Amino acid sequence: MNCNPFTLGHRYLAEYAASRVERLYIFVVEEDKSIFPFADRIELVKKGTEDLKNVTVLPSGKFIISALTFSGYFNKAELQDSTVDPSMDVELFGREIAPQLGITVRFAGEELLDNVTRQYNETMARILPKYGVEFEVIPRKETNGGVISASRVRKLLEENNFEEISQLVPPTTLDYLKENFGKEK
Repeated sequence: MNCNPFTLGHRYLAEYAASRVERLYIFVVEEDKSIFPFADRIELVKKGTEDLKNVTVLPSGKFIISALTFSGYFNKAELQDSTVDPSMDVELFGREIAPQLGITVRFAGEELLDNVTRQYNETMARILPKYGVEFEVIPRKETNGGVISASRVRKLLEENNFEEISQLVPPTTLDYLKENFGKEK
């Protein structure tokens, strides 16, 4: 997860996945190429999932969705009409990371809006089973007739619309956003 910032959609994904496995590892994209710094994003994920006892939150390091393994992920805006190849990232996960941690299933949120992330999901569905890793896509959580997304939260943050943001993020993220990005109108 990138969690730029952590939303109720991310929380829903974590709850769903945690209910289906004995131990859930959430890898937070470590590259500092997002609006919110990595240190803040991983802390928001930890706080937002601390009540889920079988969840371990970890940095993704240099080998899960990084500039080294999938640089296109960090140029999404320019690549929406392009074909990307995230296979190196997925192969590395299936061959090296999953066996070391005993990972037998990988979860991802359904991607309706972002072509780059959708291609990443398609690549995981194609490659991970070769390594004995099941891949499951979780439908997006919706509220007020739309999907919950971090990009929607960022747009509302530009508008200083904390009332609507409060419907899309957990209290820990809302507190962080208010403290760091202004007061309610």
